[in-house]
Amino acid sequence: MLRGVVGRARLGRRFVTSLLWSAAWGGIATGAGVAGPGSDDISVPALTADEQRVLQTIEQGDVLATISFLASDELAGRDTPSKELEIAGAYVASRFRGAGLEGAGPDGSFYQVQELPRYFVPEGSPTLLTAAQPQGLSGCIAVGGGDAVAELRGPVVSDAAGVELRGAIVVIEEPPLPPAAAENPAMAGLSLARRVAPLAARGAAAVLVRVAGDGVLWPAMQRLRAEGTALPQQLSFPVVLVPREADLTGEVQLSVPPRTRVAEQVRNVVGVLRGTDPKLSAEAIIITAHLDHIGRIAGDRQGDTIYNGADDNATGVTAVVTLAEAYGRLQPRPARSVVFMTFWGEEKGLLGSKAWCEQPLWPLEKTVANVNIEMIGRPEEGAAEKMWGTGWTRSTLGPQLAAGAKRAGVEVFHREDVSEMLYARSDNYSFVQKGVIAHSFSAGSLHQDYHQLTDEYTRLNLPHMTRIIQGLFAGSLPLARGDLTPTKTAEAKAGKQ
Repeated sequence: MLRGVVGRARLGRRFVTSLLWSAAWGGIATGAGVAGPGSDDISVPALTADEQRVLQTIEQGDVLATISFLASDELAGRDTPSKELEIAGAYVASRFRGAGLEGAGPDGSFYQVQELPRYFVPEGSPTLLTAAQPQGLSGCIAVGGGDAVAELRGPVVSDAAGVELRGAIVVIEEPPLPPAAAENPAMAGLSLARRVAPLAARGAAAVLVRVAGDGVLWPAMQRLRAEGTALPQQLSFPVVLVPREADLTGEVQLSVPPRTRVAEQVRNVVGVLRGTDPKLSAEAIIITAHLDHIGRIAGDRQGDTIYNGADDNATGVTAVVTLAEAYGRLQPRPARSVVFMTFWGEEKGLLGSKAWCEQPLWPLEKTVANVNIEMIGRPEEGAAEKMWGTGWTRSTLGPQLAAGAKRAGVEVFHREDVSEMLYARSDNYSFVQKGVIAHSFSAGSLHQDYHQLTDEYTRLNLPHMTRIIQGLFAGSLPLARGDLTPTKTAEAKAGKQ
């Protein structure tokens, strides 16, 4: 999850580390917000006897059974791609099937299968000839490359304001990294990628990174090469680590081998509860969460090596499958169709949701709203049985969900401090960019276990989490029934995504 930055000094170094390593979203450890504007003015019907019956079937024991499997060591952190993520997807599909959902994929499959290209460090060593080392500078390693051998010649320039970079070989200092990054090369690679990506966007042909032998980046990248860790997408052009003391004055000649490409299959898991109204059934509410997390620490480290990702985001997936089963028990079923989906690759940059929005199995123009669920298992102090939505002022979805959730005793509020900042940080934003009303809803906090080995299901507040899922059920029902239809606000209509 890639998060915004709201400081809490009491979290210390681990807080700073978690900010550096966020890949797509996160909760923030600040106080509760204010009630959402307009929710008191929205009228929704009381829960019917059948809806109340179904609401009571959302029980803590079932929530525990689901989350304890999704966040188990056996699923090894659900990295993208991995066999464990496939197993988790098969589990979600089985729950959708048991809930009576239809598979949205080809021939009734519950999978939307896509190809994920993965890139690895170039095989072989780069060659860097300088005026001081005409036979070639030793101690260089390539950690990024293009699809073909790169042959470059010219002076080295620094990354300074106003300097023209188009076609240039740029030299930078290694980015600051916490010591723990030496044991997590994927995270170190992501940090490096974020540093060099703006240079590539400005037209740089290659980047030389000065590194110290006693620094963090050098051993981290050596480990990345040795363990065969995939590169972030941003390292798709020549990036070479060079010794900090290297003399790079004058013209240099650089040759970098191409990166290695491997394609693997990944899949979103999608089930549909078909609506009953002849017209409204063509429309859908899409309820989503990301299934992936960040895997495990590679190598021969002793002790716990698994990032279980219980709160991030096995809690969201637990909500999706629990809601699917609850909706499947309704008699009668809703007027609108309801699509339930889990995404791959959120932690790698919202990849699964982007893939869906490029090739949706349900038309985007018939998508009424996306309710995306992120981190609902660890409430902030004083915020138990409450949740909040991102981008609150962009549409009426938040207030409408709040009006419905009240019937289950759950408050949905407007987090004025982070609502806007986090609007673009999770899978909902892939829909937003296509013009669909979409928001993420969270009922958690930025705790010290975020993206740590200690994010285990045993640390979740299960009574709170269960109540939040009940609130999501009661809150989304008026949308699915056709009682409410969210609309964009004037702010969103003005073109501000």
